[in-house]
Amino acid sequence: MKKSWIVLAALFVMVMSVAAPVTAQDKIVIRAWTGSSSPVENDFKTAQVKAFMEANPDIQVDLLVAPDYGTQLQTAFASGDYPEVFTVGQFDFPTLVDSGVIADGSEQIEAQDDIYPGLKEAFSVDGKLYCAPKDFSTLALLYNKDLFDAAGVDYPTADWTWDDMQAAAEKLTSGDVVGASIAPDRNRWLAFFYGNDAQVFDADGNPTFNSPEAVASLDFYTGLVSSGFAKTPADLNSGWNGEAFGQGKAAMTVEGNWAIGYLNETFPNLKWGVAEVPKAPGAEAHSTLTFTECWAVGANVTGDKAEAAWKLVNFFTGVDGAKAVAEQGFGVMPARPSASQAWLDKVGADYQAFVTGADYAIAPIFPQGYADFTKIVDDGMNEVLAGSTTPQELLDEAQQTAQEIHDEMATPSS
Repeated sequence: MKKSWIVLAALFVMVMSVAAPVTAQDKIVIRAWTGSSSPVENDFKTAQVKAFMEANPDIQVDLLVAPDYGTQLQTAFASGDYPEVFTVGQFDFPTLVDSGVIADGSEQIEAQDDIYPGLKEAFSVDGKLYCAPKDFSTLALLYNKDLFDAAGVDYPTADWTWDDMQAAAEKLTSGDVVGASIAPDRNRWLAFFYGNDAQVFDADGNPTFNSPEAVASLDFYTGLVSSGFAKTPADLNSGWNGEAFGQGKAAMTVEGNWAIGYLNETFPNLKWGVAEVPKAPGAEAHSTLTFTECWAVGANVTGDKAEAAWKLVNFFTGVDGAKAVAEQGFGVMPARPSASQAWLDKVGADYQAFVTGADYAIAPIFPQGYADFTKIVDDGMNEVLAGSTTPQELLDEAQQTAQEIHDEMATPSS
């Protein structure tokens, strides 16, 4: 009898140890930091974390969605006590990798073949994918259907070239309406730069920014304004391309899929369409730019925490995570082709051009140390549009600065 009680007691202890809930002390705590965006997307991030913790009761995720995210993250890096998981924008990525705060994710990130090539390239160094693309946007040509109809101009197609865009802009310019809103922004112009087979660097890493192809692309882009067939948003009394376009002051513009929600909510009566960015004359392929951010794991995370951190990142960004992003219908698109149709099903097939561009989009990222170069380009674009300098003069100056930076970086320190 005594022996039976001993056996029963042992079994009771075993059952209780298996069934006992995970206590707060037993949980692995992961801090996940990201920037604040729209209220809807912020709520989505919170819901993602909740779903992850329900599926992984042994992991606690402390989510921080910060309006001043960049400042908080840099302060954390400086202190050496930074979150285990955090988002990184494409323009910050080169600096953060160089500073050694991002873990190599090449062996951790799931289903890498199901990530758009341009996004993998944006977050890779020497063939290693460091962080998992979260979502992204591309540029496309937006056009006002009513203004096109009134001017008797056919809607843009995938066969449109720069010549077609300029000819349409001329016909569409009438009275208070111009053919296009053209921003003095390298992250719009570079879509035409790459589309004309121009490159910032050659295969050996030497700057080639003032090539004839580069000059021709800037000539075309700024020439729309100097010819009188386009104006900048400022000259249209607007804050950005989307506002000028939505107000009907410009019949066309080049913007990203972030404009979808803005235009449909702010200008619900606007009839508009989307086409791929027109090709350079004689070019076989289109070009566009991609803008993205990723979920990264801190380089100082090890052991069980590292395993939990990558599990969280893959939950956010894996095949199921991408589908969840698509089904929310945000302006941003899921980073995986497998979820692209789900996104179109949610937002509408009229926005196919944004998705089509994902296959060939380029992230306009410059290497660390080229801040002086990009400042010259940014300031110079305004000067070109004002007529105080020419595209050739601007690109010659930028090329000289890029070459000086390149030579200095290539010189071994003593």
